[in-house]
Amino acid sequence: MTDKNIEIHSKVWGEEQWIANKDYCGKLLKLSKGWRCSIHYHKNKEETFYILKGKVLMEVGDREWVMNPGEKIDIKSGDKHRFTGLQNSEIMEFSTHHEEKDSYRDVPSGQVPLEEFDLLLTKY
Repeated sequence: MTDKNIEIHSKVWGEEQWIANKDYCGKLLKLSKGWRCSIHYHKNKEETFYILKGKVLMEVGDREWVMNPGEKIDIKSGDKHRFTGLQNSEIMEFSTHHEEKDSYRDVPSGQVPLEEFDLLLTKY
């Protein structure tokens, strides 16, 4: 018997589709062009992001680079990170169990200001 229930969590930057959240967690992240998640970290959770579609600016610590379909990055607990949609994008997240209380945000999620977004598109 299959379970067709996928939890949808709306985010300002798009949505998370929670496929599983047990000892492990699997999510499909739908990231809208011109939006980004918060700069945040987890004390316990470790994540792997795999780009399915689009173009994503990834920031980890003081590094930033563009990720394209077929590329992945491992995020260790404690690593501050953020992703920005340079195009409408889809990201698979594979991680250890997700608990919202383990998300520590330094800068909130939101739309990238137009001038800054234009500069990002020129740069990348």
